[in-house]
Amino acid sequence: MRKQRRWNLLATLSLLLAVILALIAITRIDIKPVQTRDALRLSTSARSLTIDPDHLPASGWTTLRGDLLNAGEAKVDQEALATAPYRAQVGVYANTASELDLSVPSFASSGYIWLIWDEPLQRYLDAAGIAIDQRFTLLNTLITDAPPELNPVGEGPERRADGGYYQLFTYRGRYLLDQASFRHYPFMSISLPLFIEADDVDGSLSYNQLRLEPDIRDSGMGFNARILGWLNQGWSIAEYRHQYATSFGQGGGESDYSLVLYEMSFGTSAWAAVWRLLLPLVVLMAMVLLVFKVRPDEQDARASIPVTVLLTLVFLQQTYRSDLPVLPFLTFLDQVYVVAYVVTLVAFVLVIWIGRRYADMEAMEDPAAQAALRGRLEHLDNSWPVVVVLFSSLAIAVAWFTIPPGA
Repeated sequence: MRKQRRWNLLATLSLLLAVILALIAITRIDIKPVQTRDALRLSTSARSLTIDPDHLPASGWTTLRGDLLNAGEAKVDQEALATAPYRAQVGVYANTASELDLSVPSFASSGYIWLIWDEPLQRYLDAAGIAIDQRFTLLNTLITDAPPELNPVGEGPERRADGGYYQLFTYRGRYLLDQASFRHYPFMSISLPLFIEADDVDGSLSYNQLRLEPDIRDSGMGFNARILGWLNQGWSIAEYRHQYATSFGQGGGESDYSLVLYEMSFGTSAWAAVWRLLLPLVVLMAMVLLVFKVRPDEQDARASIPVTVLLTLVFLQQTYRSDLPVLPFLTFLDQVYVVAYVVTLVAFVLVIWIGRRYADMEAMEDPAAQAALRGRLEHLDNSWPVVVVLFSSLAIAVAWFTIPPGA
């Protein structure tokens, strides 16, 4: 017995040492990402937000990207807007949104984009001998699926009574989805964006030269702009200052451009996520909770339950992970599965250990010692469900509340 205990202690120490060495090795070889120096700053021009602000903190998603301008920067930005040589108004109306693919992640959309611009910008276009759609681009179009980005509707631009110009375009394609609360998965929200920016070739359409103002009155989304299985949270449109970390080889400082960002927001149903992804996990954990309610003399049945649960956990996790991109962090559901793996492993170890104790008890000749050991084992059987519920609840709560804000 003493020899066996020494071997058990040695095995435990070896396992702890292996875990410590593995953690040290992973820490040393782990790659720290380099953040891009490109940035978006919300400008002071008019913007529209049709999303209930009360829902934003709970969903972990916000329509305000980057940093807000302080009071001094806002004043300078307003003066720059008033003195910009070229100005254009951009409106977006999304007819459809479909084919959401989180594994890329991307989405398909079609609809209308219209531009309203002034006489100075038209003179610039005439001097260059180009149409206005040749100077604007959708930045997040996926290259492999890109059709012509803007298709004019009608013969050409219309002259307005106020002296400006107007032209309507259709857009249709597949676009990169750059913002989603994957850390909260399966309780998450996503933003389906369209980035509209000037396609500058000579530096004459920079932020101080051309300002794009969103058409907050007529922009919107149609009734077909929805994703099956997702709940529509609204849309937003705003102008941002896009700061590039390059001058594109033209010399001078880094380039800034006016960018209009139109976004449609969707979120998952909490109840659907619970029934579809968490209920099977709860059932499996209930089986682990009841493993010690199986009669002690049925050791094979006891040992088979954690093994079966472990295999099922691996299958279920691989199933939902196939819908997600390769992420450099654990989602909330991943952390829940980590807790489930730990509980299942501990249950299997205890099954083996308790089985050995019952075998030792049968070899005891002292009835008092047998009764004392049987009492301890029965106490462990009875306390196991309570310990698992408390540990799992605490661990899952910590996993949820330690998700980084705004992730």
